[in-house]
Amino acid sequence: MRRRNGSRRIVIVRMQNSRNRQVTFSKRCNGLFKKASELCTLCGAYVAVVIFTSSNKVYSCGHLSVELIVDKFLGENPQLDSDAPNPTVEAHQNFNVDKINNELNKLENSLERLKNMEKRSKH
Repeated sequence: MRRRNGSRRIVIVRMQNSRNRQVTFSKRCNGLFKKASELCTLCGAYVAVVIFTSSNKVYSCGHLSVELIVDKFLGENPQLDSDAPNPTVEAHQNFNVDKINNELNKLENSLERLKNMEKRSKH
């Protein structure tokens, strides 16, 4: 019978190797920002994540923006317009549309070149 490690508790301690610590931070930070973005998109939640590294670098992610979310949290801007389009989501959608349009243009140019080559080969 095989033993599983699913219910075993692991001890979480600071990593000694600074390179491994940096790589782990980068991966987990990106994962945390992705989860925050998903929570905003799926549930319409207002999310702000601010991370200070041990070297005092600041990383932040916020939907609508970190400043607006913090102001709401502090009571300085209690009315966030929930019906307003989310600028982060709009920027992401616009980026995807631009990316698809660029790909379409490349494909159309390739098709045009192939048609021209075919015409030349027939003559």
